[in-house]
Amino acid sequence: MTHMKKIIYIFLACTLLASCDWEVLNNSKMDGNWQLRQIDTLATEGICDMAYSYIYWGIQDNLLQVRDIDNNNQRIFFRYNEQGDSLTIYSPYLAITKNELIPIEDIQTLLPLGIIGIEDRFFIEKLNGEKMVLKNECYRLHFRKY
Repeated sequence: MTHMKKIIYIFLACTLLASCDWEVLNNSKMDGNWQLRQIDTLATEGICDMAYSYIYWGIQDNLLQVRDIDNNNQRIFFRYNEQGDSLTIYSPYLAITKNELIPIEDIQTLLPLGIIGIEDRFFIEKLNGEKMVLKNECYRLHFRKY
């Protein structure tokens, strides 16, 4: 009888494991938390040191959260698409409360973050386990992973 119980438990365990559908989204080295350290203005070659600002990008699955702690902990959520050496962010929403988001239609909210449009496309110049450099039409953004 105990031998039969073991077989039943093994069968149930195998059935349970076989029925699980594991979906793992892999955004390569882009997943994680990034601190904005520097913004370069391409037209003037100006450099803005952001090392002491508190602007962070959190990337997971297909969602990007930009947090500006210096600006009342402002949180903006984007959808994004990474293809090869290109990153497109779109559909920005401003978090008003924990459960309330409103769509952003005025790019003035995004400009201080180095984002130049409701939809913005970046060229990925560098991406490794420590640093990320993104370039759009106007700016080059330098990040460090933490």
